[in-house]
Amino acid sequence: MGKSLSAQQFYPMHFIQLFTDEGVSENDIARLNRNYLVPAGFQEVSDTLFVHPQHKERVLLSARQLGDKNELLLTYLTTGDLKVFRERLAAKEGGFEKVDENTYELPFKNPVNKFMIGKDTVIDTKRFHTIKYLLIYDRGHRFHFSADHCTFPATETYPLQHTTWYFTANYERAQSNSEYNDISVIFSKEKTKSSNKIEFVDDINFKITYTDQKKKVHVYRGTYQNYKSDIFFRYDGGEWSDRDKTGRALHVPDERDMGTESFFYDPKSFAQAEGTLRYFRFIFSKSYKSSYNTDLGLMELSGREIKEQQDRGSMPKREN
Repeated sequence: MGKSLSAQQFYPMHFIQLFTDEGVSENDIARLNRNYLVPAGFQEVSDTLFVHPQHKERVLLSARQLGDKNELLLTYLTTGDLKVFRERLAAKEGGFEKVDENTYELPFKNPVNKFMIGKDTVIDTKRFHTIKYLLIYDRGHRFHFSADHCTFPATETYPLQHTTWYFTANYERAQSNSEYNDISVIFSKEKTKSSNKIEFVDDINFKITYTDQKKKVHVYRGTYQNYKSDIFFRYDGGEWSDRDKTGRALHVPDERDMGTESFFYDPKSFAQAEGTLRYFRFIFSKSYKSSYNTDLGLMELSGREIKEQQDRGSMPKREN
């Protein structure tokens, strides 16, 4: 479905995924992470340079040893507007402090963790905004995401931001254990029999578009988190509501309040509800494990939950 070119591809939360030291030689500190950059549309020029063939954005990495420390400097040249990028850096959730108009850093000094927005760069008459990410850390240091064999694992996180997919979903009693229900959602880049569409607007926001039986188009928005193989969806219940003729939101019972009429008790009723708000609220209120098939261009989200037993207090719980 293509990617939006109106905004930068990478946001602050993505930068730590752009490089890895997994599989590098003893003399090297890190290289760019092709597992993340290639699905984002970038082509590898070298271990330290990737270029997007369409809009020519570039990701560069320089690494050096400073005594007992390692220094990584990642430079991202983007044609996108930096308004949202700056908002993310200024947000309390990120934890960065504003040093000056173009510099944000985490308050602790070891490791050094800093973003710098530099002067624009012109390459072949095309102007790029310059974002630099600096990380200085003790050699041998382990972060919370580090693995036993490396500091920066080459995770299989798929860069969902600025991608659009068509999707179908299936919900059924688990064949291996009738006390569980399984849900799967298939994302396809090609339009299938389903016109249900999801767009990952940026690093945290998504919207779905669907057409009801009366041929009316509906758009609903929510938020998501995506790391490694885990994807979490959330939505605002007030916004995800049908409206009366005056535009007021109609009450939509939570699936957990519907007793024996809920999908949990009768998974077969899920398919019958396709194309309804209830159907989409159910799908996008969950967390999933994801896997991407490169050859088919398909992403599958899967989850399993305990079916409802008696009341809301014993409602579906995620299986660990």
